[in-house]
Amino acid sequence: MPRVRTTVTAVGSTGVRLERVFPGPPELVWDIMTDPALIPRWWGPAHHAPVVVAMDVRPGGRWRLEMHAHDTVFGFGGEYLEVERPGCLVQTFVFDPFPDAGATERATLTAHGDGETLLVVDITHPTAEGRDAQLAGGMAEGMQETHRRLTALIAGAGTPGHGGTAL
Repeated sequence: MPRVRTTVTAVGSTGVRLERVFPGPPELVWDIMTDPALIPRWWGPAHHAPVVVAMDVRPGGRWRLEMHAHDTVFGFGGEYLEVERPGCLVQTFVFDPFPDAGATERATLTAHGDGETLLVVDITHPTAEGRDAQLAGGMAEGMQETHRRLTALIAGAGTPGHGGTAL
């Protein structure tokens, strides 16, 4: 049975694992997750859709997203370390207010069930305090909304008139 919620699990003293099954093959999930035009439609909370400032999906490429809320800009960014479509994406993740607390995220996408994809994201923080702050800051709730929105986008890509990722 597909996971309809994202599981968020603390791993060791500095890690977090996210897991969720999505309704489409790995190639489709990958394409939607790495298309800068689609990021605002699924990443983060719907009421604060991010602006994609940079997204150069290749090893050594940089990414940066900014969310505008309450007269404040919340910036996130990093560097792509490994890019292997459609199975593995490794990137650094830095939240602007805490530049020294950046994490490394390894996302793997594997075929699962009948036309579905299992996404596993392993996040490694440099310290236990950084990991604990991320978990205490509402990460689990935020991932539920983000992945709900991503699921809807993936499901919509399979409907007539959407033709692949040209949503």
